[in-house]
Amino acid sequence: MLANLIANALRHTPRGGRIQVSAAGAAGGKHVISVRDTGAGIPSDALPHIFDRFYKSDDSRGSGLGLTIAKNLVTAHGGEIAAESEVGKGTRIWFTLPSDGL
Repeated sequence: MLANLIANALRHTPRGGRIQVSAAGAAGGKHVISVRDTGAGIPSDALPHIFDRFYKSDDSRGSGLGLTIAKNLVTAHGGEIAAESEVGKGTRIWFTLPSDGL
């Protein structure tokens, strides 16, 4: 999951941009893992679909399965995954996992 999120961030962040990976404990016994970039961002109309199977952006080289697989793995382990993004400013994708599953 994390490798896919980092690969996506690297692919969509221009030279000189920044990628930040963080992990923290959260209330309710969950761990939050986050990947934030200063890349191109995702248009608001596309954002609700990025975890859909075979959904790809126009400039995607992938199969449209990476984020779907990440979502399925996260939910199979009792977690959640979400994203926020602003075109021209970057994207943050994070997921939670229960602390008893780690």
